[in-house]
Amino acid sequence: MRGNRDATRSLPPPPLPGDRFTVAVCLPGDYGIEKGLIFSYLIRSNGLKWEIVQNIPLNKSSRAKVGTMENELKEERALVADLLPK
Repeated sequence: MRGNRDATRSLPPPPLPGDRFTVAVCLPGDYGIEKGLIFSYLIRSNGLKWEIVQNIPLNKSSRAKVGTMENELKEERALVADLLPK
C-alpha cells in the first residue's frame, strides 16, 4: 500500500471489500503523469491505507483525455509558479 496519510480521518472505509474511488493525490509519476502534479487517481482503500489501482487499460480516447488534463495542470502550475514555495 502506498501511504497512510492519516486515512482514518480522510478516507471513508469502502462499503464492500475492493470498492474503488478517485482521489487527487501528489505522487511520483504513476501512469506516466509528471512527478509532483496533483492528479486524480483511482484508488482502493481498506479505511486505513490506500493504494493506486495499477494497470488499468486505457483506450486511445481515454489516454488522450488524461494527457489533456495533465497539460492543463502543467499550464495552471506555470501560471502560479511565482507564488509557490521553492
